[in-house]
Amino acid sequence: METTSASTVKTKRKDKSEDAHEERQKEEQRPDPSGEPQRKLLRLGETLDKPLAAPELHLNAAYQQKELTQWLQTTWEKADQTVKEEKTGAQVFGDPFQICLLPGLMAEGTSKALVSEIIDKVTWSRKQMDLYEFYQSTDLSNMPRCRLLTNFLQVLRKQVRPWLEKVTNLKLDYVSASCSMYTCGDYLLVHDDLLKDRQIAFIYYLSPWEGAEEWSETQGGSLEIFSSDDQCFPQFPVHRKIAPKDNQFAFFKVGSRSFHQVGEVTTFDYPRLTINGWFHGETNEAFVPDSMRAFPRLSYLQPDSLNKPPLGLLLNNVYLKTATRRSIQKRIEENSEICLYEFFKREKFELARAQLLSDDETLVWRRQGPANAHNYEVMDLSTARGTIQELLQLFRSNAMFDLLRDFTDLDLSGPDAVRPKCSVELQRWSHGNYTVLGDGLVSEENTLDLVYYLNAAEGAAVITYLSPDGELPNEKEKTGSDDEEDDSVLLTISPVDNALNIVYRCEGTTKFTKYVSRNTPLEKGPVFVISCSYKE
Repeated sequence: METTSASTVKTKRKDKSEDAHEERQKEEQRPDPSGEPQRKLLRLGETLDKPLAAPELHLNAAYQQKELTQWLQTTWEKADQTVKEEKTGAQVFGDPFQICLLPGLMAEGTSKALVSEIIDKVTWSRKQMDLYEFYQSTDLSNMPRCRLLTNFLQVLRKQVRPWLEKVTNLKLDYVSASCSMYTCGDYLLVHDDLLKDRQIAFIYYLSPWEGAEEWSETQGGSLEIFSSDDQCFPQFPVHRKIAPKDNQFAFFKVGSRSFHQVGEVTTFDYPRLTINGWFHGETNEAFVPDSMRAFPRLSYLQPDSLNKPPLGLLLNNVYLKTATRRSIQKRIEENSEICLYEFFKREKFELARAQLLSDDETLVWRRQGPANAHNYEVMDLSTARGTIQELLQLFRSNAMFDLLRDFTDLDLSGPDAVRPKCSVELQRWSHGNYTVLGDGLVSEENTLDLVYYLNAAEGAAVITYLSPDGELPNEKEKTGSDDEEDDSVLLTISPVDNALNIVYRCEGTTKFTKYVSRNTPLEKGPVFVISCSYKE
């Protein structure tokens, strides 16, 4: 198929009035101090006993003792096991990477005073990308109205930074910090925090409400730690969970194995409030090898010439008509995508869905990783039987390559076809599953994607395609950019039962499948996706 479009979906040119209208819409969508989550914070603030006067911020005296500093320094240097200091409750974990927990970091009453100021004065921005959904403030250095938060930043700079240099034996030049708030359904997926000069990552927890000083695992929001394999890829399952605890300070060494995430918050009662950031120094020695680490890629196979499925017995007859094929080809040439509803005969679809939901003995599934790229299940295609096997064989058959040639005018078969190939995967999606942007999902050449849903549910396995020219959202996360641009979003595919989505991807186009929140209704069971990619 000939195309001059540089993106998956052609967009019409907007006039100035449309631009102005969109700008007004963006203004309306920006966080409003009188809206949620601010209203909820204000209600929670009413339950706090506000201090009569703003306290002076200082570290808990116990952490300023020379003996404790020496104990931490020695324990951190060894870092080969979990060790706890009895007097303060400080803990150091050595596996899978160095982490330290300091309960009661600040003097009593500090967290309550900080939360009161956050409620009264902090303005929140909503962060929504492939990797995360939560609220974030600006950097603490840009908060002249917030006296306590500004003072807390000074404590980090003048007291905590030199103290951490002694404990970790690292040269730390400066600190960056902001406030984060996770409400029910918010999360931050697996990442390593590794950026050029980040040396130590930290989280200071704020949860002063009575009965919520220490969260349970059922409330979510834990700092979840992952181990990694020989190639420094994070592995399932989660190795350790650290639940939010008021006035606790957690820090860890940033490196090529420092994989962690913030588990989805599942409580509606309280937000997960933190002050978090990094202590920066010289270029992190792990940065260069980490930047060269590539995600695993799809493997492609040639069409199965021995397999000759009867299209007339599987497909909706309307898609076999010549006029329909011409209409589909025209639509794809104009828009680079199309959704073909009721693609398979209804009885075939129902049989396949029923088999997927009930066959736990024959079908074999495995989790697809690594955790910083994917988290969903894929079926071992050799275990497919019955109707499922029929459908999967169809997608690799010469008959399907012929049909897609007619739909798209791509050289997938016929005399001009050189070496066409495809990748076929049957995925199972449940709560907590996702893919994030990365090299493994960037199209290195023009590709035709097929996405077919069974047992579809709203909000589960939603796929977003992004322009090759757009800045990757996880790059924005690393650089701390506050500019949230949606111009790079080319197409979003929402799940519809028995619908085949066809998307022509140009080189450089990338995609991700949105995290499936635990608030997503999956009463009918998991969502199944047949995901295929074809190349000429």
